[in-house]
Amino acid sequence: MKDEGAGVYNTLMSEDAEMNRSFQGPRAWFWGSVAGWTLLHILLAAQLPVSGDEAYYWDCARHFDWAYFDQPGLMIWPIAFFRLILGDISLAVRAPALMASFIIAPMMLGLIRRLGGGYSRATVAYSLLHLMPLFFLGSLYESTDIGMAAAYIGATWAAVAVAQGDRRGWWGFGLAMGLGFLAKFPIVMALPLILVALGRKEARDDLVTATPWLAALMSLALTAPVWIWAVSNNWDNIFFQGMRRMEGSGLTLKYLGEFLGAGLGLATPFLAIAIVLALWHFASKGQVDRWVVITASMIPFLVFALISLRSRIGAHWGGPGMLIGAVILSLVAFKGRRWLIGSGAVFGLAISLAIIGIVLVPEFLMDAEWSYAGRPKRFNTGELSRLVGNEEIGAELQRRLEPGEILLFTSYTDAHLFAFLSEGQLKTRLASLADGKHGLASLYWYESGDLIGKDALVVTPKGRLVRLLPIYCTEVEELAPVEIFRNDEVIRRLLLVRCRGVIRDQGAFAR
Repeated sequence: MKDEGAGVYNTLMSEDAEMNRSFQGPRAWFWGSVAGWTLLHILLAAQLPVSGDEAYYWDCARHFDWAYFDQPGLMIWPIAFFRLILGDISLAVRAPALMASFIIAPMMLGLIRRLGGGYSRATVAYSLLHLMPLFFLGSLYESTDIGMAAAYIGATWAAVAVAQGDRRGWWGFGLAMGLGFLAKFPIVMALPLILVALGRKEARDDLVTATPWLAALMSLALTAPVWIWAVSNNWDNIFFQGMRRMEGSGLTLKYLGEFLGAGLGLATPFLAIAIVLALWHFASKGQVDRWVVITASMIPFLVFALISLRSRIGAHWGGPGMLIGAVILSLVAFKGRRWLIGSGAVFGLAISLAIIGIVLVPEFLMDAEWSYAGRPKRFNTGELSRLVGNEEIGAELQRRLEPGEILLFTSYTDAHLFAFLSEGQLKTRLASLADGKHGLASLYWYESGDLIGKDALVVTPKGRLVRLLPIYCTEVEELAPVEIFRNDEVIRRLLLVRCRGVIRDQGAFAR
């Protein structure tokens, strides 16, 4: 089986090289596919409603800073620029994600060419990514993950170059790691790739030159904004990241099962199986550069699988490994490969289109009572209701506000989403009453004491939080809730409480 797989692999490479030598067709197909997928990303990004987390990034961009409490700044800073050009629209918010997904294409091409392939294989790999719901949807969703994914494949490409004796790879690796750290801290997972690359003598010989060390200094310098913010804010961002990773219960296999199961769904089970088979064939030749790529595909799953033995983690965190897996799958042929890819295409695109449809017309599924009680997150009709009526709620809140009042939300996503929907007209802030750990960046934007003596309208979906307000307010007055009706039934209710004369804001409304 190994010989058969190697023979098919060599045939594919020969055909690819011959096509690239003889005419420019493969190049046109590659860039045409990239342009087509990018255009589709842009169209969907313009149509799909912005989520609360995306609105959080938008609000962070309005308060430009070196970094933020729970995120570095690389995927946030460009939003400030695109707001000036496009205004406060979804495309401005999602522009960094669209840019990152586009950048992945040429870096994927560079990696594939390093491994003996060409434009034809790169077209296959980039298309394979879009069969996975994780990448198809993640390409147009503003998040730090897509930025880190771009840096991760860049680091893999550079580490392969180092393993092949190209000293320029050190600069590429340093650049990818530095920028990747500014996108999302877990890019440090890529550091072992350079250790694998050092398995080749030519790479180890580079260590006696200045290049690797200067590249490392450059990488460290690129991360300076994170450390500047940390020093100015008691190292809160670093402690948050460290403590969040250490949180959890005792050892359990439940979270591991959730992580692996959700990963199969996001990659589609068919493509996941195909990638595993491709890895087996790819490892048949023991070159160091191949082991760099194999390691890159496995590290995210191994790292987060270990973490999931103690705590629940994001289902999408294995995404960088899936991206490298698509590269390997594009380079290796084996029996059943075409069937697995075809089945994955049907399965993956069906899931992606179903999710897009649900987001665009959530009320279609709300007529039926349904729920999913599993993990990594519980879903039910109530979750879908959060997609309905936001414009109505925003208008009602605007009507209820008295002169001089500020809106305080106990949900950080609501605080930023309603600010975005009003194009910044609603003055909103977070009321951190629920002991939440995410979305606390806004607490750092205001001086403690600036709300003392002022009035606020507090918005919360949780009645238990209303009982905490007398600690912060001279007078508390519960108002009629804001309710959204569909088919004469209340599908969403937000409680309103007038807080007159704020007497304390530290910890809840400001840092």
